Amino acid sequence: MQIPSGHHQVADALKAYITQIDSSIEIKKVDIFHYTSPIAEKMVTSLYLKTIKSLPSFYSWLYKNNACKNYSLEKRLPFYELVFISKMKELINAEKPDAIICTHCLPSYLLNLLKTKEDLPIPIVNAYTDYFINNVWGIRHIDYHLVPSLKVKTFLEANGVSSKKIAVTGIPVDPLFVSRNRGNRSINNGSLYHVLVSGGNMGVGAIEKLFASNKLSGKIKFFVLCGKNDKLFFKLKMLNNPLIIPLPYISSRKEMNELYDHMDLILTKPGGVTVSECLIKKIPIYLLDALPGQEEMNRDFLIESGLSVNKLFSFNDSRLEENLLQFLENSRAKQLYNKNLSVYSNKLADINSALNDIILKIKSYSS
Repeated sequence: MQIPSGHHQVADALKAYITQIDSSIEIKKVDIFHYTSPIAEKMVTSLYLKTIKSLPSFYSWLYKNNACKNYSLEKRLPFYELVFISKMKELINAEKPDAIICTHCLPSYLLNLLKTKEDLPIPIVNAYTDYFINNVWGIRHIDYHLVPSLKVKTFLEANGVSSKKIAVTGIPVDPLFVSRNRGNRSINNGSLYHVLVSGGNMGVGAIEKLFASNKLSGKIKFFVLCGKNDKLFFKLKMLNNPLIIPLPYISSRKEMNELYDHMDLILTKPGGVTVSECLIKKIPIYLLDALPGQEEMNRDFLIESGLSVNKLFSFNDSRLEENLLQFLENSRAKQLYNKNLSVYSNKLADINSALNDIILKIKSYSS
């Protein structure tokens, strides 16, 4: 869909990496849903946003029962095939690509099916945008997999994918965010702690409720990313509180990276890309309520892996600042978090090397 989702952000990140490796490669980003029917895409987008807001429990149930049940390599999705397969063939015939990278499960499913029928002799790459694989992703005939964690690699291997086709890169984020010298961050020199609050690009979620029920001690300055939620931005602006700084939608990756560099912790829902950016920047993550569906699965992975500070204490949103200070002022808790982060980070391959290997193999296909 055309909303500013993680699927688009990962596609943009991969384009940036590939262009750095070989600027002669022509890259085009295409949304197969929008390509097939812009009107239907807008309708489904609207329905999706209304459903997760008005019927979150129903959407959660629907997603888990349709996308998270036992994976089947032989699955068929007749409705998707009926609506999209001819348009996918049309797109391939028009563009004649040397390779296709999927950052969403739908095109991956369609391309895997075309590979099955031997209608598609070009390399296909899956770049996963969450910390699990749902049932729609194509697997068996996909040539390469960029996966977010060792757990996902193990899942693919259990489903017959050769380890030679898998690179554990984490969820790809813009090259600007890659930082190798973060170490122990003492950026605020004893002054206020800086905490970033993120509701996602669409400003989904009742962020204002976090502040309505909490008295601020003055030890933390909150920077609130309001996304495209103008109502939230102006509501927080009207508070005229020097400890609460609302920020409008930030499209610049450079500006976002600079903002990250001044943060001691982030409050965020568990969207794959935002979480991946923070893991790379070594910013401790406090998870807010997940949106129904894939974010609930991301949340479970992060808590199990000790990559969310929520695991360290019994948190209660009615005592938000007390909870945050319990972590920020606790050197032992921060050491434990950093240890868990190192365990995860040390298992990641260099994404440039992984992409360079893939590009070399793609060129060998087309030569």
